[in-house]
Amino acid sequence: MKKSFLENLKVEKSKDILEIKLKGTRLNAFLIEFLGNSGHFLILKILSKLILVGWLQVVADPTEYLLIISMLVQNWYLSRSNSHRFWGNLICVGVYTLIDAPIDGLHFFLDPTHIVFWLFSLMIATLQGCRFHWVKGLDNWLIPLESLARALMVVAFYLVVNIKSKALVVDQSLIINFTENPTHKFLIWSMVLIGLLLGLQSLQLVKQRKQLQATAKLLGNMAEWGMGSHVVTTALSNPEALAFQKCDRTILFMDIRSFTAWCERNSPDLVAVVLNEYYKRVEPAATQYQPLRITFTGDEVMAIYATPQQGIAAAQAISKAASEILNPYALGAGCGLHCGSVIEGLFGGEDVRTYTVIGDVVNTAKRLEGATPAGAVTISDAVYQALSKQLFQQSFPQLQVELCEPIHAKGKAESLVAWRLKF
Repeated sequence: MKKSFLENLKVEKSKDILEIKLKGTRLNAFLIEFLGNSGHFLILKILSKLILVGWLQVVADPTEYLLIISMLVQNWYLSRSNSHRFWGNLICVGVYTLIDAPIDGLHFFLDPTHIVFWLFSLMIATLQGCRFHWVKGLDNWLIPLESLARALMVVAFYLVVNIKSKALVVDQSLIINFTENPTHKFLIWSMVLIGLLLGLQSLQLVKQRKQLQATAKLLGNMAEWGMGSHVVTTALSNPEALAFQKCDRTILFMDIRSFTAWCERNSPDLVAVVLNEYYKRVEPAATQYQPLRITFTGDEVMAIYATPQQGIAAAQAISKAASEILNPYALGAGCGLHCGSVIEGLFGGEDVRTYTVIGDVVNTAKRLEGATPAGAVTISDAVYQALSKQLFQQSFPQLQVELCEPIHAKGKAESLVAWRLKF
């Protein structure tokens, strides 16, 4: 269970890195929310008061600091991926009202600034609530409407500044006179057109971003299927680490014994079913011990691990999983394990590359696997020597091994000293 948790944690880390690359960090989300939504209310309200009363009075007014704090709280909440856009857009105006209304009394609700603040907060909250929660699929309409609302918010605060600076009485005639003024007409219609144009531009950007994120996610999944989460995570976080390098790795090979002969005696459909079930059981058994790479070639499995400890645990797990699938068909798989120094990196040409390791350690691991009978696991002397270390004694207190007959491997001047796991 502990290993499974660690592997899940590793996969989640890989996905988190890809998600950050696609959508940015939490700080980026905070800044985007401020510049694209929540900050608009704060900027327009404070700017209108600065024009009306001057910066000294604004600085001395404690309610303005309350407004800033509540807006930052709203901004923080809405920058979360699981926030509710309707209620989140009402945090600032709600907190501001709860604290300032008891001080100002009824006058608070008659203040044109507060009316505009509430009106457009509700408008934006409703549009975003529909877009993200209630009526999904209407982005073509809701995004331009939201942009139009933001543009008209500028006109509304402009009207508020006019009313307060000239001490005008708010009534129907005031609104009519304001909209019939040629200068104001130009302002209103200019903001309407700019709002709609910016809304259409935002709509195109949102669509393109979604397409890019979907494509990048698909490519990320395909990269993990082909190269493993280790390579994808490394490529995203530290691409230089994928250059050729010499390092210690543990190599595991497993192969089904007499599989070719068995295939000749059975139908292709049965062969496909058995092989697919074999992959489905072996792959999760191997991945729970954090492999750097797993490769399936026919009936052969190759896995690369960072430590012998992971390799031994994986060998036990995949041997058990393979036996459960293969035994009913009178088949079995042999597994070999070796550790040592290898050359690691991306191998291939200009168009096709793959992450793997090369070196004598790989060849030796393959030779050990080839000399292993079905249902058994053979480890090299290098892996056996690691068993005496304290870390292994703590991890495998019940593990037993027995010395094998010397293995005369092809291409080796001396016989290989090997050990057979007993489990």
